[in-house]
Amino acid sequence: MTPRTPGLRDRIRVYCLPHAGGSAEAYREWRPSATGAGPRFVPLELPGRGARRDEPLAETMTELADAVLDHLGRRPSGEPFALFGHSMGAGLAYETARRLRAAGRAQPRLLVVSGSGPVGTGRPSAASSSDEELTDLLELLGGTQPELLRNRALRPLWLPVLRADLRLASAFTDRARPTVLECPILALGGSEDPLAGPAEVGGWRGLTSAGFHQRLYPGGHFFLHRHRRAIADHIADLLAARPVHGI
Repeated sequence: MTPRTPGLRDRIRVYCLPHAGGSAEAYREWRPSATGAGPRFVPLELPGRGARRDEPLAETMTELADAVLDHLGRRPSGEPFALFGHSMGAGLAYETARRLRAAGRAQPRLLVVSGSGPVGTGRPSAASSSDEELTDLLELLGGTQPELLRNRALRPLWLPVLRADLRLASAFTDRARPTVLECPILALGGSEDPLAGPAEVGGWRGLTSAGFHQRLYPGGHFFLHRHRRAIADHIADLLAARPVHGI
């Protein structure tokens, strides 16, 4: 049995980063339970959406990473943490960890990347698609209420955010130079995800020197919310393991 560090499972904050077009609301159900047991999943709000909707939208992944780094810089000194990003959020979580490493700052105890292949693997961008094409794509992927997608009056609220995210995510993926991190990576994927299949998700293996774990779950692109409890338990188990190579 793997040795465990007492109490570590219960005190680490896991900062959650949303998918393209998403907000902190995407992780509403991941917030701590009344008992406070397990890691504390903390949804981060990015500029231009949700509670920060009056702020300008970011134009680059660097700007988004700056926002995450600013938040991390306000946590108690020396407090351990983990990063969890889904889809676009996976790239953002990786870029944040890369920037921390480059600056000689503490890296996350665990980097959780979900529903995404690794950086440096270009893919077609949907940023230039028509409103109808983007709506059809979101319906295919699931994870968004159909009544929201088909309400034309509400499209100005979410389409600009989605397009901005798709543009910056595409530019980042095309230009990023992969860096091997010194923190463990947990890569999560949906067995029927049309955007990131098992092979793509497994590509994150080459971006860590500190241990790689991969888990696949039944479902499409937004599989993670259906399997929230199982994923949270697996993250807790990895965080509770005795520190090895930075975990």
